[in-house]
Amino acid sequence: MLKSFSESREPIILLDREGREYRLKVDGDKDRYFIAKLLYRNSEVGMINCVFDPPGELMIGDLLIHNDIIHTPPHLLAALWRLLVKPKPIDYRQKGLGTHLLQFAIAIARQGGVRRIYGSLIQKDINNNPNLVKWYKKHGFQILPPSAENIDTAVCGISMDLEGKSS
Repeated sequence: MLKSFSESREPIILLDREGREYRLKVDGDKDRYFIAKLLYRNSEVGMINCVFDPPGELMIGDLLIHNDIIHTPPHLLAALWRLLVKPKPIDYRQKGLGTHLLQFAIAIARQGGVRRIYGSLIQKDINNNPNLVKWYKKHGFQILPPSAENIDTAVCGISMDLEGKSS
C-alpha cells in the first residue's frame, strides 16, 4: 500500500481551489506510520502524520497547513531583491489542502483494511482554526469527549468508523 507511493516515479499531484499544483511526498513504514508532505515551489506547505496503532486503527498525529511560508528565491537576483523588500508570508489555509491530506489518509486507511481513524484536538489547534471541530464533522468524524486514548492536553477526540463504509 504505502510502498507503492514511495517507490513510484510519478509524483502525486493535487490541485488547490484556485487550480495551483502541489506535489504530495509520502514517506514511512507501510505497517507502522506514514508522513505525507504537501510541497509547493519545493517548500512544505502542509503535512499529515499518522500511526497505525493499535493494528487495524489509524491515529492522526498531526495535520497542518502552514500560514507563514516565505518561498526561497529561484535565483540570485530575487534573493538580493528580497534583502531590500521583505516579502509577505503566504497563507495556504482555506484552499482545500487540508481536505486533500485528510482524504489521502482516509484512502490509505481503507486500502489497508483499517477499521477506525482517531485523533485528538488540543486548544491551541482550535484557537488557530475555530472551525476545526466543524471541519472534522463535515468529513464524517465524530467529536468525542477526551478519553484515555487521547493525548493529555486534548480538548476532544475525533473518531471515524470505517467498518461497513464504502469509499
